[in-house]
Amino acid sequence: MEHVKGKVVIISGAGSGLGKETALAFAKAGANLVICGRNYAKLEQVESLITSQYNVAVLPIRADVSSESDVKMLVQAALAKFQKINVLINNAAVFQQYPLIDSPLDSWEYQIHNNATSVFLMMRECIPIMRNQKSGHIINITSGLVREGAAGFGAYAASKAAIEALTYSVQDEEHKNGIHVHVFNPGVMKTNLANIGDDPANVAPYVVALAEVHSTGERRVIQLEDFQLARD
Repeated sequence: MEHVKGKVVIISGAGSGLGKETALAFAKAGANLVICGRNYAKLEQVESLITSQYNVAVLPIRADVSSESDVKMLVQAALAKFQKINVLINNAAVFQQYPLIDSPLDSWEYQIHNNATSVFLMMRECIPIMRNQKSGHIINITSGLVREGAAGFGAYAASKAAIEALTYSVQDEEHKNGIHVHVFNPGVMKTNLANIGDDPANVAPYVVALAEVHSTGERRVIQLEDFQLARD
């Protein structure tokens, strides 16, 4: 099993929710971090929380991961500081609730662009670095809504479905280059997007555990239940 201590991990949407808790979990495991989001003040708070508890390096960067120029800036800054990128966690997401018949086109495009195009941009920028290293791990966050759907969640569910399809394609393209690619469904959590469900702090350690698992090439969504079954 490949451990994350000393590795460099990029986490998008790291100012709050699962992104924040995942950053803390990786720091506890000894990883160095690049945390990004749109609210720099929140990133600074996460950085302070991490450095007060753990002896790891943290680089907070204000970046919009749906922007090609911001993504290029982010990855180059990470490389300049750490000279490597071992793990990429594509966690950032937005949500607007509309029944399809009432949904403005700009809401559809906003969710697709921020949730799916951002994953495309981040992977496209990080994969050449991982290829040069002949190793890397990418974890993309999805949702059970892809399979179940729900009224008002059409654009959000579609954006997550796009992430799943993209993940499987990149898995097929990059396994020969030593890059492991997973798509992970963390289940319903209490975050900025929902006020019911599990505490993200309880879910984050599973993201770290997944970063230590080599991909089998099987095209499926990893669920929390997979880890629970593995322990039984």
